Amino acid sequence: MLALIIAAGLFGLVLAGAQRLGWPLGVVGVWFNLAWFIYQNEWGQDWLFYLRGVGVGFMLAAGYRQYGLAWALLPWPLLLVGRFNLSLLEPYLPAWGEGLMLGALAYLLAGLFKRP
Repeated sequence: MLALIIAAGLFGLVLAGAQRLGWPLGVVGVWFNLAWFIYQNEWGQDWLFYLRGVGVGFMLAAGYRQYGLAWALLPWPLLLVGRFNLSLLEPYLPAWGEGLMLGALAYLLAGLFKRP
């Protein structure tokens, strides 16, 4: 639960800074992705929660047709840390899938309550 609150706070902070500077959502996504990765690596619960959060954000961005934001929310910091060695990242891919499924569920529930 704490990770969700911190993710919302980080996203709000990056979004407020972006609105002040006039950045597009894709740039906001890059900075949020990097901030979320650093938080989860240093003080959070490691790469599993990072991938779940990025998966949720990716799915919601793609669902709401914010494609620049969706591209920015791919797990590129993790690929950089892993030096693009995908075999090293295989154990963490199910967590990204869980995040994608949670994002799809959130998108579907939001659409369910949005319709008249």
